[in-house]
Order: sequence, then C-alpha cells, then structure tokens
Amino acid sequence: MTLLLIAATVAVSLLMLMAWLPEFRAEGALLRRWSKGGGEPRCSETVQSVVEAFIQDFSGTHNLTDGETARIREMKIRPGMMPVTLLLHPQLVRREKRHFVRGRNLTAVFVATGVSALIMPPLAGMAMHNMSLWLLPFLNTAVFFTGLQLLRYTYSDLGLINVLVTGKPD
Repeated sequence: MTLLLIAATVAVSLLMLMAWLPEFRAEGALLRRWSKGGGEPRCSETVQSVVEAFIQDFSGTHNLTDGETARIREMKIRPGMMPVTLLLHPQLVRREKRHFVRGRNLTAVFVATGVSALIMPPLAGMAMHNMSLWLLPFLNTAVFFTGLQLLRYTYSDLGLINVLVTGKPD
C-alpha cells in the first residue's frame, strides 16, 4: 500500500510539473507579468514580440482564422483581460465546431488534482508514523493547490476565449 501511494504521489507530481512547465519558461513568466501590470504604451518591442508569438502559437494550434486571431490581438490593449493561461497552455483546450471545450490534458490535470486529494489523508497518516515519508503529504498538498489554480485560471479563460473568438458567450 505504501509503495502504491508513493508511486501515485510521484506520478501526479510529475504530471502537474509537466502541466506547469510553460509557466516556468522565461517567456511564460514575461507574458504573465505583462498581463498583470503592463500595457501597450509602456511595453518594449521584445515584450510585444513575445505576446505576439504566444498569440500566433495559440492560433496555429487551434487553426483559428485571421479574423478570430485579430480579435485576440485586439486584447493587447487590455492586458488584464488577455487569456494568458490558454496562451501559455494551448493544449489544455480543444476546438469543437466554433467553441473551445475541455481537452484531454485539462482532464488529466483535473484527475491528477482529484487523485492528490484522495491520497493525501492516508499519506499524512503514514507520515505521522514513519518520519521518512514526511515530504509526501507536502508534495501532495502542493500538487493539489497548483492543480486547483490551473483549473480555475483555465476555466476562467475558456469562457473569455469563447466570447472573443465566437463573439458570443456559450
């Protein structure tokens, strides 16, 4: 039982690390920072080129038309409203007809978050009796909260991108 819980913890931790990898890259951090406080007049050419590259990547991944891509580009004047999470993680959603819906990778993040919540109590109990396992509950807690944050940001951006691309809410 202990080995199964350890293996599950390592598996969901690695999955969550892979899901968050775009956030750790320099360009991802720059895009996130730009959306929190930057604007078009104050941004350098480098920042604008990074934002444009992410928009092009999202557009290419989902085969958006030029008009749909232009609607996303127009959001550069309002960086706080830009769907940054989906630009960083375009593989989390897929396009079905004209709308974006949850993709397989987002389902995997959802499952990993649920698994980490399920195995957290037994691991905490095991760690109380075996001090060599003390890191596992902390790792599960980190996976759980990072998964929740990614899910929250993605679903928020999913509604926004559907309004931007289709011009109307779901």
